[in-house]
Amino acid sequence: RGGGHGGYHGYGGGGYGQYGAASFGGYGGAYGGYGGGYPPIPPTACVMRMSGLPYRARQRDVEDFFRGYDFIPGSVEFGVDSSGRPSGEGWIIFRNSQAARDACAAKNNKYLGDRYVKLFL
Repeated sequence: RGGGHGGYHGYGGGGYGQYGAASFGGYGGAYGGYGGGYPPIPPTACVMRMSGLPYRARQRDVEDFFRGYDFIPGSVEFGVDSSGRPSGEGWIIFRNSQAARDACAAKNNKYLGDRYVKLFL
């Protein structure tokens, strides 16, 4: 998984995580080379970066936070710092940019547990 500060599948802080709304059109349509077992990624997919996540947040917590929005189940990734501890950053993939924009507009600066989460596209 991620390099640098635990960015999305090796993209670190300077790749997709920085830009958020990345298209996976040329990405092969699936995670494939990252250990398999991941859900297919549509060519319209869009990555949202999150910061301020509770350090104990789990995939289910983030998926519950975005319930009702068209994200890809199982696509949540969490960042880690240089010592391997949770950094409070994360990434989630939405099926398209409109779904990501809708979720961002509704959920930016809302609380997940006792922390408010900032969302970036």
